[in-house]
Amino acid sequence: MKRTEKPDKLSLFPMSRWIFTNGAGCSINRDDRMISPEDLEKYRQLFPITRKFIYLNHAATSPLSTRALAAIQQYLLERSELMGDNWELIAEKSRYLRELIGRLINADGNRIAFVPNTNTGLNIVAAGLPWQTGDEILVPEMEFPSNVYPWLNLEKQGVRVRFLPVPSGGLEPEQLRNAITPKTKLLALSSVEFLSGYAHDLKSIGQICREHGVRFIVDGIQGTGVIPMDVNEYHIDALANGGHKWLMWPQGFGFLYVSEPLQEFLKPAYGGWTGVEHPEQFLNYPQELSNDARRFETGGYMSAAVPAAIAALQLFFEVGISRIYEHLRKLNGIFINGLKDLGLRLFTNPNPAVRSGIVSFYPEERQQTEPLYKYLEENRVRLSLRGNMLRIAPHFYTGEAEINRVLDMIETFVKKAR
Repeated sequence: MKRTEKPDKLSLFPMSRWIFTNGAGCSINRDDRMISPEDLEKYRQLFPITRKFIYLNHAATSPLSTRALAAIQQYLLERSELMGDNWELIAEKSRYLRELIGRLINADGNRIAFVPNTNTGLNIVAAGLPWQTGDEILVPEMEFPSNVYPWLNLEKQGVRVRFLPVPSGGLEPEQLRNAITPKTKLLALSSVEFLSGYAHDLKSIGQICREHGVRFIVDGIQGTGVIPMDVNEYHIDALANGGHKWLMWPQGFGFLYVSEPLQEFLKPAYGGWTGVEHPEQFLNYPQELSNDARRFETGGYMSAAVPAAIAALQLFFEVGISRIYEHLRKLNGIFINGLKDLGLRLFTNPNPAVRSGIVSFYPEERQQTEPLYKYLEENRVRLSLRGNMLRIAPHFYTGEAEINRVLDMIETFVKKAR
């Protein structure tokens, strides 16, 4: 059955949000068109997984594109056969990757440090800030543990972590305003909640934090790359981001953005030889720390991931971040309406203003959740089972036909279960 998205009554964002410039004044994402069927088919050819599965699990782990795979293979070939030590080449590519990441989030490339995962990035921030007994950190309930344990680890220093209820699936700006106290020093939240899929109003939340002198720390792993991100406009002090989900990088490689004002207060918790001004001068120590975000890097990183991440980001810019997001909004609108028609329950807030790439749902009979998951898996649909809920997360190469096929499968299951 072919299903279509019902028109939203609420316009999501003004187009000005999609068009911003990087530090060099280079505009990106000017193309606000939807992804055409011809382009969709072209993109699908870059992901061989589409030949075997309907892959809707990008909120967990994404497949690599053939371009990213080729970039890794070329790097490993050069490492094996040609040069052995290709540190200079990787250093050059790393500088370019920092620039691309900066372009993605509207920051200077020198504000980017490489980290293995989101959790490490958040720990760098948590361990590096000066804390006093009684300081308060606000964290929404239902955050992924990566954005919980770095802050709970500070309780032994007398810091209090206060969890805020999120009945709507995420933290609303006015709720934050009412929760801030004179002791509140920091807010840590995800740009998109991993289970509800709630896309936070980062601009309003960041403005409130700025007005109250509260540091704004964001876990961006569920939104960066598929929802436009502007760390300057949103007054984000630090953004931690693993790359293996929506960004389609190899697992074990990500980045940490640190604003220049935050860096003045953030002390590196660990000393690393690559974090100094001239790391190539091995015996020239002690040296001053690098004046950019490299000071938070503690040594070598997964160099094979660098060319793959470059290839992935180049593909994202080719598609256009705004086009990716509008495509996901359309797909998930179709899916949400289809679930409602079939009588399934939504855990995701249906309000289009907070829509992301994630939709979580469950059958009316909760005990049917796992059987439905197994049924879909047996039919070559890849999605997530999270507790007693199912979660789908398509990407820019996912087509409407696939979403409708999954809804048809769910309809078949529901009829058999009655």
